[in-house]
Amino acid sequence: MKTTAFAATLALTLPLLATTSVSALAVTSEEFVNKATISDMFEVQSGKLAADKAKSEDVRDFGEQMVDDHTETTDDLMELIKDENIDVQPPTELDEKHQANLDKLKNLSGAKFDQTYIPMQVLAHEQAVNLFEDYSKSGDNDALKEWAVDTVPTLKEHLEEARDLNTELSKTAKTAANDDKAMDKSADKKTMDKVTDETDVDGAGNMAMNEKAENKNADTPRTGRHRPPSFEYVTQQSASDWTAQTLIGKSVENNNGETLGEVNNVILNEKGKVVAITVGVGGFLGLGEKDVGVPFEALKFRDEDAVDNNADGDDTADATDDTVTHDNEVVVIDATKEQLEAAPSFVWLDEKRDKRADAENDADTAVE
Repeated sequence: MKTTAFAATLALTLPLLATTSVSALAVTSEEFVNKATISDMFEVQSGKLAADKAKSEDVRDFGEQMVDDHTETTDDLMELIKDENIDVQPPTELDEKHQANLDKLKNLSGAKFDQTYIPMQVLAHEQAVNLFEDYSKSGDNDALKEWAVDTVPTLKEHLEEARDLNTELSKTAKTAANDDKAMDKSADKKTMDKVTDETDVDGAGNMAMNEKAENKNADTPRTGRHRPPSFEYVTQQSASDWTAQTLIGKSVENNNGETLGEVNNVILNEKGKVVAITVGVGGFLGLGEKDVGVPFEALKFRDEDAVDNNADGDDTADATDDTVTHDNEVVVIDATKEQLEAAPSFVWLDEKRDKRADAENDADTAVE
């Protein structure tokens, strides 16, 4: 039986399942396979729509991920059914409810598409987790049950990704609504100012208001320029703080001291959190090297000087000492060289755009 991590996306979403809790139902192998197959077909087709019609680049990327994952898991499912001689006949077309959802998405684009597609994905992922957990406990086929067990963790990861996207879209929509209100208030104020100017023929009202304002300004110190900002300044670097300039180029080793590569870049999000580093792995003299993204929380730091001092019996080194530098520190991760070389390559935004542009060009060429 072919069991892969990609199987975790077999039924990442099962849109428009009954609102009755899935875990409360006994799901047969035939029902499980049918729902998973329909889910794959829907996700591939709706994912293609998202890649083409969504406004948010993150939503487009999510759609592309669904296309890639479910195209592969469709093949995995067919192979599993064949290898295990599972007596089921997978459906070849969407059911009525999934088709209705797909038709709804076809009529949307831009922000409206995003605001419909992503909440649909959140609900579907929640239902999929329930379905897989239920079948893993009470399913009637051992091979499918094992597959369901292996799938649940990744299903939950994708559910979290969909929820994060939904949160970001909600924030964006709220900000846009507030901006619209602010513009409306500004337009109303301009209208009122115009009315005041037109009705105050002799200008006496405006003159009096200006004179009052001038007198007030004369009596009030102009302290606006000295008003402190809403944040506190960072005045110095602590011993545990790294600069990106220092971190980039650092050697990366594992716990056994084996050199794995070096830090090529540092990834930060818009909130200032360091998300990951990219490690240059493989290749020779820069040729054939690939970037592998490693979460920042997975990193450890080892001071080679401290190791040498401890070996010599000198335990006076203090990692919190302000005189400590990072010049002789290396980055340590818990992985082997083979594991990093087999890891997926980190994909940059410009590479995603190039991939999308190539796909669009290929589609245009096919049409011609």
